[in-house]
Amino acid sequence: MSTINLQVYEPDGTPVPPTVSRDWIVRQTLAAFERGNHYVGPDALDIHLADIVDQAACSLLRDQWKDDFPVAAYGALLQTIAALRAVLGYAPSPTAVDVNDWARSIRDASKEAVAGQPADIHEVQITEGPHRGVVLALWGPKTATPASLAGPQLTLELPIVRGSSDNLEFGTAYYVRAKRPPHPESPQLWRYTLDRVREAPAEGMRPHIPVPGTEESQK
Repeated sequence: MSTINLQVYEPDGTPVPPTVSRDWIVRQTLAAFERGNHYVGPDALDIHLADIVDQAACSLLRDQWKDDFPVAAYGALLQTIAALRAVLGYAPSPTAVDVNDWARSIRDASKEAVAGQPADIHEVQITEGPHRGVVLALWGPKTATPASLAGPQLTLELPIVRGSSDNLEFGTAYYVRAKRPPHPESPQLWRYTLDRVREAPAEGMRPHIPVPGTEESQK
């Protein structure tokens, strides 16, 4: 049986790579979700992928503190979604490296705030709001002073975002440190809750973890 060579060449003999339409990639992506009993419409794919990134990033920042917890899957998932979003032309999403760099930047900023004071590093967990479950490391005064209480900072402001790639809306989630003692099951953790004095995050808001070198990283 004879075969037909469908390879196309440039006039100089260079092979022309085959092209795949974006619509075909979208259809294949939706079909993969359908096999997992997740039915996503093409208009909702952008936000659906963003929600997966939200869950994976928050889970990574929650579980990486646990001994021997297999967090590699979160990193692989974030990397895969970032690549797929790039192919589809959606707004960039963070990889595990970006997520960890973001967490370290918050830690480093808290250290600058207590420069010159005896300080300790504390594990804190956000218990509600867009960043629910996230565990961060924050520096805070070792002992109370007339100007500050011991422990991590009393308030925490973190960036949030909602919407699809062509209509992103940015904002800020405001959190406050809960009073001691921490939860008895995790006595090393300081808890943070939403600041009820400030405006609550709008529905649909998710953590905004910037991707370096992108316009959104400046938000």
